[in-house]
Amino acid sequence: MRTTRGILAAAVAASLLTALPAHAAVPTAEQQWAEIQQLVGAVKGRWTTQNYSGAVSRTMPDTALLGNGDIGVTSGGGQGVKTFYISKGDFWTSAGSPSLVALGNVTIQADTTITAANLARGSTATASSSHPSFPPSRAVSGAWGSGYEGWVSDVGKPQWLRIDLGSAKTFRRYILRHDQAARPGEAANNGKNWTVEASADGQAWTTVDTVTGNTSATTDRTFAPVTARYLRLNLTEPTQGTTADSIGNPRARVGAFELYDQEGPTQPTGSFLEEQNVLKGDIDTSMQLGGVPVTMKTFTGADSNVVVTSITSQGDRPVRLRAQTVAGTPDARGGMVQTSGVQGDTLWATRQTPASPRGVSRASLATRVIGGDPAASNGRIDFELAPGQTVDVVTAVAGGGINPADPGPAAIALAGAQSAASVDDLYAAHLGWWKDYWLRSYVDLDDDVLERFYYSSLYFLGSSLREGKTASGLYGIWATTDFPQWGGDFHLNYNWQANYYGVYSSNRPELALPYFDAVDAFVPEARRRAAEDLRRVKPDYVDVRFPSGGMKSGVLFPVGISPFGTTSDDNYHNQVANALFTVTQHIDYWNYTQDEQWLRETGYPFMKEVAAFFENWVEEDGSFWGGPHEITWAKNPSADLGMLKLLLTTLEDASTKLGVDAGHRWVWGKMLRNLPPIPTTTYQGKTVFALGEPGTISDNRAIRPGDNTVNLEFVHPGGQLGIGSPLTERQTAIDTINAMNSWGQDNSFPKIFTQAAKVGYPGQTIIDRLKQQISQHSVANLRISDGNHGLEKAGAIEALNSMLLQSWDGLVQVFPVWPAGKSGSFHRLREKGGLVVSASRTGDAVEYISVKSEQGGVFEVKNPWTGTKVDVSADNGTVSNVGAGKSTLRVNAMKGATYTFTPAQ
Repeated sequence: MRTTRGILAAAVAASLLTALPAHAAVPTAEQQWAEIQQLVGAVKGRWTTQNYSGAVSRTMPDTALLGNGDIGVTSGGGQGVKTFYISKGDFWTSAGSPSLVALGNVTIQADTTITAANLARGSTATASSSHPSFPPSRAVSGAWGSGYEGWVSDVGKPQWLRIDLGSAKTFRRYILRHDQAARPGEAANNGKNWTVEASADGQAWTTVDTVTGNTSATTDRTFAPVTARYLRLNLTEPTQGTTADSIGNPRARVGAFELYDQEGPTQPTGSFLEEQNVLKGDIDTSMQLGGVPVTMKTFTGADSNVVVTSITSQGDRPVRLRAQTVAGTPDARGGMVQTSGVQGDTLWATRQTPASPRGVSRASLATRVIGGDPAASNGRIDFELAPGQTVDVVTAVAGGGINPADPGPAAIALAGAQSAASVDDLYAAHLGWWKDYWLRSYVDLDDDVLERFYYSSLYFLGSSLREGKTASGLYGIWATTDFPQWGGDFHLNYNWQANYYGVYSSNRPELALPYFDAVDAFVPEARRRAAEDLRRVKPDYVDVRFPSGGMKSGVLFPVGISPFGTTSDDNYHNQVANALFTVTQHIDYWNYTQDEQWLRETGYPFMKEVAAFFENWVEEDGSFWGGPHEITWAKNPSADLGMLKLLLTTLEDASTKLGVDAGHRWVWGKMLRNLPPIPTTTYQGKTVFALGEPGTISDNRAIRPGDNTVNLEFVHPGGQLGIGSPLTERQTAIDTINAMNSWGQDNSFPKIFTQAAKVGYPGQTIIDRLKQQISQHSVANLRISDGNHGLEKAGAIEALNSMLLQSWDGLVQVFPVWPAGKSGSFHRLREKGGLVVSASRTGDAVEYISVKSEQGGVFEVKNPWTGTKVDVSADNGTVSNVGAGKSTLRVNAMKGATYTFTPAQ
């Protein structure tokens, strides 16, 4: 119990105030924005090659990303070709297992119209090997088209294709159509590395072109004129090597090899640079199109579903360019319907999901070019970019949801409403949104590696989550495939919740509002499951406890849900904790914001429904059963137990705050006080926290060293142990962390670092371990990649926030786990109780603490300056001080007032 307290009342008699000078330690708004530009502006994804590896991905793409919470943009393309894959967050298929699916893309490239004859057509072709049904002659037959398969080799590499033109001919361009060009789902079969050789006699060969790292479906290359009779295509890597089949059974697959004595698009000769600008929310590209250097700036409208690519010529001659818009994906599922057309100066493309009992979803793209004298026909827009000119390629997006009307007209109208002036307005609003976003809070961690992770994570969250939009799932809103793992769903046994772990303390709680909408949409089905489907959790247990196979009240959630109240993963895996994991985010939103209206209308009703299930589930002696890990079974699973304690504690307080359910409050209180302590076991001579009661766990493993830290989820998100807990309990948690040694376990990334910070684990070790994982698993766009997980990795920003700011039992501590001697600062982080806190320190010396109380009332801060007086200034102009020796600083705050604490000078 804390007994020594410094006191400052919000309305103190003027005679008690001393005339102390106000300190100006807190940076001004202008200084803060300057600091943000320096900190966040340095954080950029950066690419210097055009292979766009990981653009089409079944997890989260690895290339540059944009988003406005509803539409996602993924950078792609190839040599001299720029493609932006566009997805929509509410474009889900309900056929089979629900899944987020791709919408389409916009491609910008040099005009490649061919007027010359194909010199290779009808020539004699031989090969290193071939499939009996697909001989080399098919690559030069001139019959290439949709679905066509040309030459296919036997399994193995390298492979070669040789062409005899019959006589010496002059050529300067070839087009290689890979398997994906005719069969969109076969991107893995595109050739990756090859050379093209020419010979006059078929004996002496000269290399005329070399390609490495190709990912494009079609390759169009121009080189200096060559006169020869023979050509040889040597495929050293005939596939992408991105799937099990393309790795284990590599075959060369050439749909068509075409040869021309006409220049095609000039191959890039200058440098390439693309940057994901985290500060501004742009993708900035410098490249060559048709041999002319250009710069591109691509962004999304903040509140309008428009994607704009502004292309500016840096060259000294005009260049003819082409924009094309298509629906679909290289990794497509069957049954999807694509339509497209031209209306006036606008290209449009619409995609529809397969029919299902829940209906279909439709979404559309519509593209116009502003400037450059555009002409739209035959599925493309041709335009000219003059030296120094800027042309805007504008794509509008519409549709999504269940059974919408044809979204094509809306997309066409939105695209048609754009002009050069409106594009300028869109960009200004876009920049304004991101400025406001970064001003919500920021940190200076005195470490470039940590700051890159921190700000890129906030960038992904801000790009994929917006109030009023459909919540994003495991991989955000970036769908470049129809087959995201687990459907890109809302996995409820921690994964989906982890996306939101850091949004509250980062002072961006509004990012969680789509989460609550998605949960509310599923509640009717969750009620039905509690009443009718309970037996599937664990038949032998439920048959004894609940002979009817259900309960009259409460909610039961499966592992995976998806938008619009649908189920994506219908399993339970012996677990009843999915509702508990889900409700932790409602509790955090309330604790951090103290938004009473939201509590009354959204948070509290759902908390009651979750509690009702456990009022039935918990046994008379206060114990209960569940699955700590999937497919296991144990008495008093520690994660469930901690989250249930958090829920019951919150319900007692919330019902009192709202003045409701006084007659039921005792039920929650009795349950809470009857629940057992968190179970422990002994491991290597030390007491550690267990997954459940030892001796009751179905696989006999009370602790799983090296596995993800489920046995510490009672710490976070369960909130049952923290920085102010007794030292002996925190030491047990620290010993558990050491025993688990799960710093590098993939599922643990958004867990263990936060759990360690919450219990006061040595700060420098947390930082060292976190930086090691960031360095090992960060990809070019700065996301943390492990092959399975996506947006949830951003949850580890909660660890860094918790090292800077925590509270326990109402006592706020600044820099509670920050390493000794390490400088740092934070501005407007949010703490429980509706407090917004800023602080700065140099070395070990804290320079100031600023606290805004959004709701008013008493708050308390641990005093970092116990050896001196503390000056306290309020933003209403009142100034006072607290005497030396006080261990805490206690304020009875006015609603909305800010109080700044500094050591007396």
